[in-house]
Amino acid sequence: MDNMKYFYYGFGGFIGFVCGMFLQIIFYAVEKSGNRILTEMGRGDYGVLGQGLLVLYDGLPYIGIVLGVVLVRVMFKKDIEKEGPGKGNSAPGDGK
Repeated sequence: MDNMKYFYYGFGGFIGFVCGMFLQIIFYAVEKSGNRILTEMGRGDYGVLGQGLLVLYDGLPYIGIVLGVVLVRVMFKKDIEKEGPGKGNSAPGDGK
């Protein structure tokens, strides 16, 4: 089960990265459609808050990775913490 937890974490990180990229693509499409949300945030109208939100926008895929790993940790905590044969989920052919 030790190696399986890395598979869980990797899959959660991958899904989080894809979701973050998808959100960035949505914001990019809105920007290209003529609603200059991100461009206006970068200018002086919103000040430090706008600059901070732009930094968060740039880091969306990486934030998604972290949130994906945390979500897997919360959802599969029981399965990940169990160690040894017979303590985790068993397949039908394991003789249980």
